[in-house]
Amino acid sequence: MAEVQSQKRTASEVEESDVTSTNDVKTDERKKKMLKTEETTGNGKPEEEQEESKENGKAPVVVTTAGDDNDDDEEEEYDEAINDEEYECRNGRRRTWDDEYVLKRQFDALIPAFDPRPGRTNVQQTTDIEIPSPGSPDTAFKDESEQTLTTRLMISLKAPGLPGLSDVEVKLTDPGSTVFSYLQRLVLSSTDNQKTDRLRRIWEPTYQLVYRELKDDESETMQSNSSTVRWPPAFVERYLNTEKLSKTDLVNYLQFNANRSFLQRWRLTGTVTSICRNRSCSQLVASYKEYADNPTVHYCETNKILGAQNNVGLVLSTDSAICSIDDILCLLLILHDISNTPTDEEKKFNILNDTFNSKKITNKLIQQIQDPLVLASNSLPEWCSILSSKCPMLFPFDVRQVFFCCSAFGTSRAISWLQERLDAGQDKTPRSGASSRRDDLHDYRVGRLKHERIKVPRSDQLFEWAVNAIRYHARRKAVLEFEFNGEEGTGLGPTLEFYALVAGELQKKSLGMWICEDDLPEQSEQMNDDDEEDNTDTIEIFDRQSQPRGTYIHRTSGLFPAPLPQNHANIENVANIFHFLGSFLAKCIQDGRLVDLPLSDAFLKLMCMGCRNNTGVRGVGSLSRCDSLEELARDLIECLDTDDDFETKSDDFTMPQTPAAPWFDRLLSLDDLAHIDPYHAQFLRQLRCLSDKKCAILSDTGLSDDHKRYQIRNLVLEDVGGHGMPCRLEDLGLNFQFYPSSKVYKYASHDLKFGGEEEMLNIDNVEMYIDLMLDFCINTGIRKQMDAFREGFNEVFSMSSLRCFNASELRLVLCGDQSPEWLKEDVKNYCEPKLGYTKESPGFLKFINVMASFSAEERKSFLQFATGCSSLPPGGLVNLNPRLTVVRKVDGNDSSFPSVNTCVHYLKLPDYSTESIMKDRIISATKERGFHLN
Repeated sequence: MAEVQSQKRTASEVEESDVTSTNDVKTDERKKKMLKTEETTGNGKPEEEQEESKENGKAPVVVTTAGDDNDDDEEEEYDEAINDEEYECRNGRRRTWDDEYVLKRQFDALIPAFDPRPGRTNVQQTTDIEIPSPGSPDTAFKDESEQTLTTRLMISLKAPGLPGLSDVEVKLTDPGSTVFSYLQRLVLSSTDNQKTDRLRRIWEPTYQLVYRELKDDESETMQSNSSTVRWPPAFVERYLNTEKLSKTDLVNYLQFNANRSFLQRWRLTGTVTSICRNRSCSQLVASYKEYADNPTVHYCETNKILGAQNNVGLVLSTDSAICSIDDILCLLLILHDISNTPTDEEKKFNILNDTFNSKKITNKLIQQIQDPLVLASNSLPEWCSILSSKCPMLFPFDVRQVFFCCSAFGTSRAISWLQERLDAGQDKTPRSGASSRRDDLHDYRVGRLKHERIKVPRSDQLFEWAVNAIRYHARRKAVLEFEFNGEEGTGLGPTLEFYALVAGELQKKSLGMWICEDDLPEQSEQMNDDDEEDNTDTIEIFDRQSQPRGTYIHRTSGLFPAPLPQNHANIENVANIFHFLGSFLAKCIQDGRLVDLPLSDAFLKLMCMGCRNNTGVRGVGSLSRCDSLEELARDLIECLDTDDDFETKSDDFTMPQTPAAPWFDRLLSLDDLAHIDPYHAQFLRQLRCLSDKKCAILSDTGLSDDHKRYQIRNLVLEDVGGHGMPCRLEDLGLNFQFYPSSKVYKYASHDLKFGGEEEMLNIDNVEMYIDLMLDFCINTGIRKQMDAFREGFNEVFSMSSLRCFNASELRLVLCGDQSPEWLKEDVKNYCEPKLGYTKESPGFLKFINVMASFSAEERKSFLQFATGCSSLPPGGLVNLNPRLTVVRKVDGNDSSFPSVNTCVHYLKLPDYSTESIMKDRIISATKERGFHLN
């Protein structure tokens, strides 16, 4: 539902903010017709011109208004009030405002572009904002800029009714779309197949915008139409199995748009023919009502890979005997998943990931994001987001990253990204003169991104200040910066320092949000040594203060949410921290701040795959989620099979009563648990091996029932370490309870099922124990935490945008290169010596040797000191922007320390007499804290 605020503005306000001359622009006249509007009840042209337009098949530019006709007097007063006002065009001519004008959109994150011409006043780009202090009430976080909507409008786009374009009226119900995107949909639905005809349909005809006040009784209808379901539940209940809606259409829609667990519970995973035959109308209506009421089962906009309508120009076959484009893409997905599935080298399906890249589709995607109008109006074709998220292997990582940066953060960021690309192109173009360069820059610049600065104290309450700052700023699109009270530093350096300190606070064990242990089991000496060394270094980098061992969590597998009882008293506090974590990470990605937070691969997998649902072909589930290749093959055969598995008649089918699965259902498996919690996973794997032995005995037809029972009773469980005596499962004395690994979680045990404390583990219920324990560790035990995380993330931008990355790629986007490496040649080529140093200076050559001699943690400490972040962007030093500049520190000697300007990566280095002194002074400087003049 489109909602706008009705308010009156003075003539000067309209002239200053909304009205700009376009009469002097001679180029690309047809595109300007799209933006031109005339607020008249007629067409504003003489009758002769109207007749000529009708003969040429063109309609005059008209915007009709449905409402009160008494606005003519107000319009005449409005015209008289500003008829005498004039403004200056770029070529120096002065024209009156009412010749031709464009209503400009107001962008919340953009300010007027910088005008370098003499005498021009420019708005300050960075502004200071105040946030509520820790302990403030919730009312303090209300954004004062939010205004109450006084009038709600319903806007419709009406086609001109020319040949090839039917005279239809489309309601603009999606608040995230633009008028131009709806215009595209109208044009694509036309019967003209030629590209030139479609372009002509966009720019030449007149499309009318009809708007009127929205009545209260229409609000509910508009909201239902703007939802993600195709039909209202009442319509399905009334017209199912009629000419208006067949069973086949409904089943096809559910299979393409619902997740796998939903389809399995309602037995909708077979062929459409068998489902329609064996499911009654009441059962299908009940399943659709759950689908419409529960967004967690259809969290994607669409789960088909391309669907029935696509803008790529591919023809999708409707014949089940012919392989469709969806089938081909699904097969590519399966092959890609198999090639990336860990297995024995002899059985591995070795195909390089680059082999799946499609140069033609990649070029097509690059072509789309280079169109400024399409990108700025959020009108990219659906196939761009669908293919990049469903089939990311078709595009190289760098192309997907560019697409993500220009489409995920809103219109203001997209316009800024376009201007940066144009700036980069201008820098590579030879300049004919300073004045022409200045005019060109002013020509295409729409605005600059706002920068909003928050000042926080460097104190023990830093984490509480960070929570309030991110909560206050989450929905704002301006660039967020931080300063520390009482310190002179400003800009990028203190901002990165703030993010690094908050990342360290998030790793504290006392928060009770991550998996950790109080007493670690015995490990090999190698793991112990690595753990101690890494833990000490991590404390030094993030907190830079002496802290007791065990204050911070450091696990070789990374951080993963600890499973907690969802009715526990502390679950709300933990969920609030995860909500903050989601907004915090989203802000880091949106503003391009690299943060050194060692998240586990499983957690990153939830972030980038949590909104990826089905592969989308004939009810195929998420094949990439299968625990093994055998299970993957079984799922594929199941969905391609005929009616064998669906012979259950409609009368024997019971409506499912189980609660809806979480949005990340079946994304993780026992293999993921082996990385995040190896001790529980190893025990569950031993139990699974014991269960497989039991199943093998039961399926052996050569054994009698008594012999089978005898062999099952004698099954034993090997010790986890392989050094103890084998024992029977009953001798372990385990019940159906989960015992946490640390006291920080504030609970002693949790029943995996009702009465779990009384039910003991034995060979008969071992399968149930495995399923319940695995489900609690990676599913039900982390549901509220992950729901809160996604909610906080979506406050900044949609987490579904991350679907174009895998876990390792998302780590690069979020954290950069967490193990920075460089050679002497890299330092020499990508570091710039200036002001006293050259590439041949002895002092700079010493610096190269010292940089090359740093250990892994010394490199991270140096980067934290020089750039404000302990990681490098993807690609290493070559992509560090700006480049690291090394200058000679005036009046420096062997007792002096180097200093830096982190905002511009500016290192002031004395010319030390030896390399050992230089290295010692640099390492000592990295342990200092604070931003002061130097």
